Amino acid sequence: MVQQTASAVPQVTAVICHHHGYALLTRCLRSVLASQGVSFHVVLVTSAPVSEHQQFLTEFGADRRFTYWYEPGGPAHKRNYGVTHGGRVQSPYLIFLDDDVEVSPHCLSAFVQWMEAHPRCGMAFAKILNMERRREFDDCGSWITWTGFLWARAGNLQHDHGQADTVLPILSSKSATCVVRRDSFYATGGFDADYFILAEESDLAWRCWLRGWEVWYVPTATSWHAFNTILKHPADYYSLTRIHRLGSRNYLKLLTTNLGASRLLRILPVHLLGWTVACLGYLLSGQWQRAYCVAAGVWDWLRGLPGDLVKRKHVQGSRVVSDRVLWPRISAAPPLGYYVDRMRRYLVQGLHG
Repeated sequence: MVQQTASAVPQVTAVICHHHGYALLTRCLRSVLASQGVSFHVVLVTSAPVSEHQQFLTEFGADRRFTYWYEPGGPAHKRNYGVTHGGRVQSPYLIFLDDDVEVSPHCLSAFVQWMEAHPRCGMAFAKILNMERRREFDDCGSWITWTGFLWARAGNLQHDHGQADTVLPILSSKSATCVVRRDSFYATGGFDADYFILAEESDLAWRCWLRGWEVWYVPTATSWHAFNTILKHPADYYSLTRIHRLGSRNYLKLLTTNLGASRLLRILPVHLLGWTVACLGYLLSGQWQRAYCVAAGVWDWLRGLPGDLVKRKHVQGSRVVSDRVLWPRISAAPPLGYYVDRMRRYLVQGLHG
């Protein structure tokens, strides 16, 4: 472990979790270093091979704006670790970045300006574009639906022509580029490491809403993400276990923990039906491994249900906003054709995002 500390407390702490692959990480770090209008400290939490540690130290080790930690585990755990082991840095805003994003020069400062002007905002997400196809959307806000699945607005928008440049309250978006107020992070308990990856940011954002904080999409904070590009080969980054097993399990955990009782009783059966249809679709098309992973994820959720119910008791017991008040702000009602098309793409492409 090598640690550098800043001489003065910066405005933001940028926590970057890294697994492997030095080229994308370098691109990310250089873009953060080019940030304008804000002072910052970067906490890199990595489980990469030693050879990549040495590369990092050669290029960035002397920069006192970095704190560097080696810590195995999934993104949710690494982010929590980065916050709690960020050295003496106690800035009021925590910006979380994946190692495969490139931020615009004003991304960090746009987050800070929004949070400063809106003290009830506990979490905010960026407008995320595709790193390879620079004007194509990757994510620009998600809302919960009556099926229990999220509606991601980017699925209906292809290229950025300014049509998503309005600030909006959302349930969540991708944690590849987001900011969390330090106070709301600790009040909600941070990321739930049991998610490992997928939906962990939606869980945290939902808990922010339940505790009386707001969550917003802030398009002036812009980044580019390497998801679904030639820069990240699916075989290396998107295993069947990660996509399908964790996908089904984590969606079910998300609803079990955060939905109020009446809506949970209405939505959960519909949601389980959706996973059943997906599993049968994979079976009928001969995609046995994917069918197994979806079914295994549902079984994992059932096995973990006692623990999730304990979490549910805590989350629901600490909520200060009812579903009746909250639902209009975090939900969407896309047409039926959206669900048909989403299921078709899920069965054919096998990717959530």
